Amino acid sequence: MTETKFASMSAKSMSTMKESFVEMSSSSVMGKSSMAQLESSTSKMLKSGVRGVPPKIEALPSDISIDEGKVLTLSCAFSGEPAPEITWYCRGRKITSQDQQGRFHIETSEDLTTLIIMDVQKNDGGIYTLNLGNEFGTDSATVNINIRSI
Repeated sequence: MTETKFASMSAKSMSTMKESFVEMSSSSVMGKSSMAQLESSTSKMLKSGVRGVPPKIEALPSDISIDEGKVLTLSCAFSGEPAPEITWYCRGRKITSQDQQGRFHIETSEDLTTLIIMDVQKNDGGIYTLNLGNEFGTDSATVNINIRSI
């Protein structure tokens, strides 16, 4: 059996290797032992935070115009590992969970965050900022919301 050494390997690629190794192993005893060692190594790498990716805003419009009374949906794709903390601001003021009990709602999935404003009012206009942050960095972007009176 030949031994292959890797100079460096990410936890993500180690997980892929674990899956491939299990499928290709011809000896169940050796496979179980090697798989346990690999799982232990992968777990240690993940816990020690050896690798990560700073957050990045992938797409956010720069200006939006919407009629008063409509529903505004502002979505932004993002990336980062570990998943970044997401904060939305309206004219420099953080949109809080208390705001979300009313007309403002924030929905976030693995790689998309969406700010929803129900029944948009004239005073909802202005600069909105999205901030992302994790232990590897930060990213932010702004969008100008213009509310048209009807």
